[in-house]
Amino acid sequence: MASQIVSSFFSTQVSISTKFLEVLDQLNNSLEELQLLRSIKCIYNPTKYARRTFEMYVQKYCNTEKQIMYFGMNPGPWGMSQTGVPFGEINSVKDWLKINGVVEKPPTELPARPVKGFECTRSEISGRRFWGLFKELCVSPENFFRTSFVYNYLPQQWMKSNGCNLTPGDFGTLQMEPLYNICDPIFIEVLKLYEVQTIVAIGKFCETRALKALKKYLPDSSIQVFYLPHPSPRTVNNNNWDQKAIECLKKLDLLQYYTITD
Repeated sequence: MASQIVSSFFSTQVSISTKFLEVLDQLNNSLEELQLLRSIKCIYNPTKYARRTFEMYVQKYCNTEKQIMYFGMNPGPWGMSQTGVPFGEINSVKDWLKINGVVEKPPTELPARPVKGFECTRSEISGRRFWGLFKELCVSPENFFRTSFVYNYLPQQWMKSNGCNLTPGDFGTLQMEPLYNICDPIFIEVLKLYEVQTIVAIGKFCETRALKALKKYLPDSSIQVFYLPHPSPRTVNNNNWDQKAIECLKKLDLLQYYTITD
C-alpha cells in the first residue's frame, strides 16, 4: 500500500502563545471602541507600541499550559509601560528575564510620562519587588514559568493630562461596567487557554474581578482564587512586602512550586 502524504499545512498546530496574542488583539480591538470617562486624558498600551518585547515575553515564557496565573490590574508607568512585560521593572526584565529590545513611542506621549523603553532610568518598585521575590525563590525564570505566568486584566495605562495615574479601581462599578463587559470574557478565555487551576490575584481589585468573572462565565469551575497583597509602595505598611508574600504563598500551599531543593 502506498504511504499517505499529509500536507504540513493541515498538520501544523498553532502554539498557545500565538493563540494568546490573537486573544489579546481581540481585546485591544474592543478597547478601541470603548468610550472612556472624561477624566482619562491619555492612554498608553505597551502591548501595541512595545509589541516586540511583549511578544518576546509571551513566546519565551507563556507557550505552555500553566497551573497558576498571577493576575495583575494594568501596566505601571515605569514598568510594563516601558518594557512591555507585566510588572516589567527594567533591570528585572533585562537581567533576569533576559528580554531587551526596541520600544516604540505611543501615539500620544505625555511629557510627564515619557516612554524611553530600556533607556528609562526610573525603577518601578512594584516590579522590582515582584520579580525580585521570584528570583530569590526560583533562581532562574524557567523555574517560575514552569507552572506560572503573569497576566494583566487591562493592557492599558490610564492618565490625567498631568500624567497622574488612573486605574479601573479608582472608579465606581457602574462607570466601569462597559470595561468589565470587555475584559471579563477575555480573562476567561485566557484561563481556558492555559488551563489555569489557581489564580493569585495581586490586590483587591483583581481578586474581586476574578471572583465575579468566574461566577458569571464559569459558575461550575473548580478554579481557586487566592489573594496576594500588591507590592506597590502606595500600600500602607508595605515595606516588608517580600516577607508577607512568602508567608502568603506558604499559607496557600504555593511556595512548594518555587522553592529550589538539592
